Amino acid sequence: MKRVYRVFWKEMVQVFRDRKLVLSTLVLPVLLMPVFMFGPSLLLDRLLRETEQKRQEVAVAGLPEEALQALAKANLSPVPVPDPEAAVREGNYPVGLRYQGGTYRVFARLGSGLTEGQVAAGKVQTALQALKEAKVAEALARKGVPVEALTPFQVEVVDASPEREKAGGLLGFLLPFFLVVFILSGGQVVAVDATAGEKEKGTLEALLMTPVPLWQLALGKTLATVAMALLSGVAGLLGLALGGALATRLGGGLLLETGQVMALGGRVVLDGGSFLALFLSAFLLALFMGAVMVSLGLYARSFKEAQSYMAPLQLLALLPLLLLQFRDFLELETWHHLLPLFNVALLMDALLKGSATPWQAGLTWGSTLVYGALALLFAVRVFAREEVVFRN
Repeated sequence: MKRVYRVFWKEMVQVFRDRKLVLSTLVLPVLLMPVFMFGPSLLLDRLLRETEQKRQEVAVAGLPEEALQALAKANLSPVPVPDPEAAVREGNYPVGLRYQGGTYRVFARLGSGLTEGQVAAGKVQTALQALKEAKVAEALARKGVPVEALTPFQVEVVDASPEREKAGGLLGFLLPFFLVVFILSGGQVVAVDATAGEKEKGTLEALLMTPVPLWQLALGKTLATVAMALLSGVAGLLGLALGGALATRLGGGLLLETGQVMALGGRVVLDGGSFLALFLSAFLLALFMGAVMVSLGLYARSFKEAQSYMAPLQLLALLPLLLLQFRDFLELETWHHLLPLFNVALLMDALLKGSATPWQAGLTWGSTLVYGALALLFAVRVFAREEVVFRN
């Protein structure tokens, strides 16, 4: 194993000699992840709150006095115009309202994403709903019917998630996704430079002439790829955790269509065993993907060609992670924990929620280790083919 260590150390030294590469791979993720992940959402939350408090003008036509008063109470300024729909379409007003034939029609520009018009339209609907409830209450009072008859019971939705799942918030959902992303991006740096990069520099031939077995060369380069992938994953997760802590402190949240607010922040609660299990899952995933990236780098004719292979590989690796968001709609079976990448994502999600079982962990680790061994064997086979190694 001493020769494997020398190959590993050689690749790591070459990586850390490039200060720009270290900065972009290990330092910038810690600094930029909080900004990119939670900055826009926090800014959007602040803008929405300011828009809610702002007094908007509403183009109105044919409204009764009671409706005008309801709009004024909702912090809106009604402005009479001949055609509210045309006024909104031309951009003169964020929202318009017409009363005709017993129907209130609200006009807003809804086809260009989240706009001030959508927020103003929501305020108009809330004001009209309050007016409607007040008129119904008056009608019931005239007939001697108590208002409580409209609400014979209350409905309250309570979050019954386990404490660990509840504490994770949005951070618990994002962590498995971004862990895989950073593992791929960090490992790619070493894998491409140690294979296609050495081809272009002409140092691969000299390395193959040394009395080192091919499997040790492949293992040394793969382990260097794994080490850099894990370092990149740790840096990305530190940035994600930092952003989650800041978002929790600032109290940011996303308003959902159901009216509930999803917390942007969160904290990961793991005991010692779960933390070791999460690290082992990341290591085996990095070993598997590292061997695949080394094989693709050896097959490529040039550094540029190797990079072109990595982009489809990342998309292919992210596809199972996108399916993870539908896990609650799936009836998980045993064979799901044998699917490459998807099994690791399932296990990471279960570890963060505290619902992982030894059987799930064993299947995931065992199958991922087999996939990694097969990928490493393929890399050794590629090393042994001169028509592949020396092609240009």
